[in-house]
Amino acid sequence: MNPAPTYELNIHAVPMLLMGIVTLGLGCLVYRSDRHSSAHRHFFILCASSALWLTATSIGLCATTPDKALAWFKLDSVGVMFISIAFYAFSAEFLQLHRPRSIWLGYGLAALLAGAALFHQDFVAGVHRYWWGYYLQYGSASAPFFVFFFTYMAVAFADYLRAYRTASTPIKRQQIKFVFSAFIIAYLGSVDFLPAFGYEVYPFGYIPIFFLLVVVTTAILRYQLLDSSQLVSMSAPYLPLIPFTLAVFFLADRLREFSSTVLAGTLVGITVLFAILYVIVQPRLQSALNKLLFPGRHNAYNTLTHFTHTMVMNLDLASLQAEIIRTLQTVMGIEKISVFLFEKEQGRYLSKASHGIEAGRADTVQLPGDDPLTDLLLKRDRPLVKEEFQHGFVEQERRDSAVLMETLTKMEAEVCLPLVNKARLIGFVNLGHKPYLGFYSADELDLLGSLANNAAIALDNAMLYEEWKRSQLLIRRADRLRSLETIAGGFAHEVRNPLTSIKTFIQLAPSRRDDSEFMDHFGSVVADDLARIERLIEEILDYARYMKPKFSLDSINEIVESSLHFLQIKASNSGVSLEKHLADEIPPIMVDRQQIKQVLMNLALNAIDAMRGSGGRLTVTTRHLTRLDGTVWVQIQVSDSGCGIAPEDLPHIFDPFFTTKHESTEHVGTGLGLSIVHQIIQEHGGTVEVHSTVGQGTTFMLTFPEKTVLDSAPTPDSSPLKGTLVPLPTIQSLLQGRTGTYGP
Repeated sequence: MNPAPTYELNIHAVPMLLMGIVTLGLGCLVYRSDRHSSAHRHFFILCASSALWLTATSIGLCATTPDKALAWFKLDSVGVMFISIAFYAFSAEFLQLHRPRSIWLGYGLAALLAGAALFHQDFVAGVHRYWWGYYLQYGSASAPFFVFFFTYMAVAFADYLRAYRTASTPIKRQQIKFVFSAFIIAYLGSVDFLPAFGYEVYPFGYIPIFFLLVVVTTAILRYQLLDSSQLVSMSAPYLPLIPFTLAVFFLADRLREFSSTVLAGTLVGITVLFAILYVIVQPRLQSALNKLLFPGRHNAYNTLTHFTHTMVMNLDLASLQAEIIRTLQTVMGIEKISVFLFEKEQGRYLSKASHGIEAGRADTVQLPGDDPLTDLLLKRDRPLVKEEFQHGFVEQERRDSAVLMETLTKMEAEVCLPLVNKARLIGFVNLGHKPYLGFYSADELDLLGSLANNAAIALDNAMLYEEWKRSQLLIRRADRLRSLETIAGGFAHEVRNPLTSIKTFIQLAPSRRDDSEFMDHFGSVVADDLARIERLIEEILDYARYMKPKFSLDSINEIVESSLHFLQIKASNSGVSLEKHLADEIPPIMVDRQQIKQVLMNLALNAIDAMRGSGGRLTVTTRHLTRLDGTVWVQIQVSDSGCGIAPEDLPHIFDPFFTTKHESTEHVGTGLGLSIVHQIIQEHGGTVEVHSTVGQGTTFMLTFPEKTVLDSAPTPDSSPLKGTLVPLPTIQSLLQGRTGTYGP
């Protein structure tokens, strides 16, 4: 007859054993993450003592004799002895309390009590027999242990309460609140003491304690700051353990009549199947839980992710800054946000946009290019959390840490996002507290870091575009002033005749002031001539100063005649004849008169230069066009009989800085005239085409939609995304040769 087995598989022991093994692994992970951290070492001791307690208890439950069970429950008590002091020591380090004496005293007392548990007969006096198996029975000698256990736990809880009331920052207070709440939940594990005194209460304390260790381990390894939703988010991967445990219970109960080999094989098969399904289901479960329990956060992540993909298309600096602030404030609820960008002219980082900050307050902070904060942001190139300075996560000299803390406080920044592009810090975004003083989790910081990287590219492109626009404004003004040289000749010719009549009148007036007919005639002539001179002056002033496009109903034929009028002298001196063929009954359309005159002057001057010396003919024609889709357009055709444009140059004539005028310094070109022509026509919603034959001449055709309502006119101040004003590659090629750069 075979002797009765010493141990039998107890289904109640399985989860304890598994959790004990996992708990020890968690402690090892935390310890390996930072071997020099006292808090990590104490947490490892907490995990190791909990693992010893869970493992010894699970084996004791499997024992079939009281003696075997008693031996394991004594070892179980050794692990329990160190739980309270390890928790106390971890809390002291977490709260930055310097208590080495009380900690070492506690570990010494725990070691003495552990020895008593192993060798004193009245400490663990025996075992109880319950429906779930054997369980330890404490004797009278265990009383000092309970005094020791609850004293250290009570002091630790008191430390949390005191630290919460005196926390230096709201984030620190929220962090203390989270950890304290987690340990309160774990304190439910004290229910395991009840069956040790004869109360038949199932010892489920391993569940809240294991849950605590998992959450805190994840917090240490992955999160520097936590909020309440992280609790559920981090626990989501372990939720499948619940149905798995229930399935094990059910199958073990059904298969108890089979041999231990069949039972063990079944449990192994279930475990393997569960592991396979877990890998497949867990990511979907995580996403579903986040979407169900935290729809706001789920939507925030989706919105931020979408934003990072779309904002790089926005080249308007002001709207881009506003969109960054609006998105962060809307989806994350951040109370205070400010955007600082580098100003090349001043060599400083200045506030450009803000939300939730008093007017003018953000402007008081101006950081030089070599400020310690900007140097650190460029070096790290990842979100900088203010709390990191207090916890020593930032490797920075002490003198710099104080300056950095002061700077972040002035800017009301809890998190600072560096905007780095091409190894240059073009700016940074300051984020204040989240709602209810919530924490910035590592996932959120990673997402914000990704947003900052994309925002840096978008802002850098927008800043380059702004620089290009400023350069273009100066070039347009210079182009207008260059045209004034030609206009001046026509102006002198126009003014000479009125001045002659006025001079004659002034000379004759003293002798003929009594001749009323003479005075009336010359008076009306002088008034008309002065009005004519006044109109000429006004037109020249309007042309010389650049203004934002102002659309109004104007006659294309009148604009053509006015432009050619000023060119007659220059054309005559160059041996060029002017011809115009203007279609009748062309109604007024929505245009900017001065800009269209600039286009015509530019094309006409180019044509005259092309025919200089050899002479030729410049012809301007206007006509109506009706396209196949039924739309009506107005076209201006400018043709010359000059030297023409080489075929290899023709595709590039609208590129900025492309010019063929290099034959002399007198006629040297900037290569921007036709680029400006192209842009102005596009701003009017029209098109420009060119046909040229070398030796025969060139023809430009400007086509405008026949718009007669202001609302239908193009809006040149609209976002660049709504048209093809200047493609990004063109901007980059335009600025390749520039010497100035953004950033220090």
